[in-house]
Amino acid sequence: MVMAHLVLQLGAGARTTIPALVAHASPFSKVVLVVLLLLSVYSWAVIWDRLRLYARVVQQDRSFLTAWRALDAKADCRLVAEQHPASVLARAALAGQKTLDTLPSEHVGPAARYELAMRAMDRAATDEVGLLEKNIDFLATTGSVAPFIGLLGTVWGVMAAFVNIGAQGSATLVVVAPGIAEALIATIAGLAAAIPSVIGYNHCLGRLREIGNGATLFAGEFLDRRIGSHLP
Repeated sequence: MVMAHLVLQLGAGARTTIPALVAHASPFSKVVLVVLLLLSVYSWAVIWDRLRLYARVVQQDRSFLTAWRALDAKADCRLVAEQHPASVLARAALAGQKTLDTLPSEHVGPAARYELAMRAMDRAATDEVGLLEKNIDFLATTGSVAPFIGLLGTVWGVMAAFVNIGAQGSATLVVVAPGIAEALIATIAGLAAAIPSVIGYNHCLGRLREIGNGATLFAGEFLDRRIGSHLP
C-alpha cells in the first residue's frame, strides 16, 4: 500500500504543469485539443488577413475620394478609379458612370437616370462588400462551436477520471485531481479559440458596415454632382 501510494504521488507530481497534463491526456482529449488549436490558428489568420485588407480598402477609398473630388463634376473618373483597385468607392463610381454613359439624357429623364445609376452603384458596392466578407462566417462558426468542442473534451475527461476512480477504488485528491485538471484544459482551449473569434467577427462586421455606409453616401454625392442639378 505504501509503495502504491508513493507511485500515485510521483505520477501526480509529474503532471503538475500544463504541458505535462496535455502530454498525459487521453488520445480523445488530444484530438479535441488539436482541433481547437487548428480552429484558433485559422481564426487568427482570417482576422489578420481581413483587417489588413480592410485597412487597405479604407486607405484607397479615402485616396480615391480626394482625387475624385478634385476632378470636374462632369469629368471621366475611370482613370482615377483604375489607380485605386482596392477601393469600393472606385468600383461604385465606375458602375455609376457606365450606367449614365449608356442612358443618353435625350431619351431618359434625369430622375430615371438618377434612379438607375443609384441602383447600379448600390449593386456594385454590395458585390464588393460581399467579397470582403470572405471567411468572416468561419469566425462566427468558431465562436459558436469551439466552447462546445471544449466542453466535449471536458466531459470526456471527467468521465475518464471517474472511471479511474472506480478502477483504483480510491477517491482521494491525488487520484481525482490530475484527471479533472486534464478535463478542464479542454474547456480553457475552447474558450481561448472562441473569444478572439467572436471579437474578431464583431470587429470585422463593424468595419464592413462602415465601408458599406461610406459607399452609400458616396453614391448620392456622385450622382448629385453628375445629374443632381438637372433634377426637377
